[in-house]
Amino acid sequence: MITSDAAPVSPTKAEEEFRFLADFIPQLVWITDPTGFHTYFNQRWIDYTGYTLADSIGPDMWNNLLHPDDQARARQVWGHSLATGDTYEIEYRFKSKKGDYRWFLGQALPLYNEAGDIVTWFGTCTDIHDQKLANEALAEREAEFVTLADNMAQLSWMARPDGHIYWYNKRWFDYTGTTLPEMEGWGWEKVHHPDFIKSVVEFVGKAWATGQAWELTFPLRGHDGEYRWFLTRAVPVRNEGGSLVRWLGTNTDVTEMRQLQEQLQNSYADLEAKVTFRNLDLEHQVRQLRQQLAQR
Repeated sequence: MITSDAAPVSPTKAEEEFRFLADFIPQLVWITDPTGFHTYFNQRWIDYTGYTLADSIGPDMWNNLLHPDDQARARQVWGHSLATGDTYEIEYRFKSKKGDYRWFLGQALPLYNEAGDIVTWFGTCTDIHDQKLANEALAEREAEFVTLADNMAQLSWMARPDGHIYWYNKRWFDYTGTTLPEMEGWGWEKVHHPDFIKSVVEFVGKAWATGQAWELTFPLRGHDGEYRWFLTRAVPVRNEGGSLVRWLGTNTDVTEMRQLQEQLQNSYADLEAKVTFRNLDLEHQVRQLRQQLAQR
């Protein structure tokens, strides 16, 4: 809350100082009376909109400069603040004198008198257009990544530098039958086999500390209660300065591969046993033949 109980200052001097400050800062600055009637705009407003101060003064002129899709929402939010005294904050698109629209963050605070009544609203509009577009582009890339991750064969996840997992793809939840609140952080331990969890936690804890890519194979419990073997790989993601910002990880189902390897190993073992027995049989036959020859 802003109150007007400051020490008395010459109106002319105070006005000059305020106008100097308002014209110096990069925001569009405006003032209204308690009803929302605009009584002041700074020079940056005039430079951006192309409107003169006389053209700008009024109750609703500013709303006409907003993008048509933002006008109703802006009028509703501003009306709420005027009625309640709540801080005003909204993102909208303002039309420039060139005819294009840029995103701005509109904010305003009320000034109260000693009786607790609002006497003035002080507001600013901060250009956030470039940041808004960058955020939208980032959101689009993240959406594309999530779509890709949800459609890949592997279970996948993302973690903070310390290993705190904050995101899983849809296949993880489909396989484990869990939810993000259950799995976030170190909740993944719940779906590990009790015979392996201790060694996995020790290995992963050391892996997080090294900041190097790692891989490990262990069983994970599915939503049906059965365990399947997964090859887990994690790679570090670093920023331009080389600092670790997150981990990207995948879990690839290798159950059939392990079963095939076991079958092959068993087959090799059977073959080796047969060869061994065959060699022993041949040795026995050779000894018998030698004995027969020696008796002649």
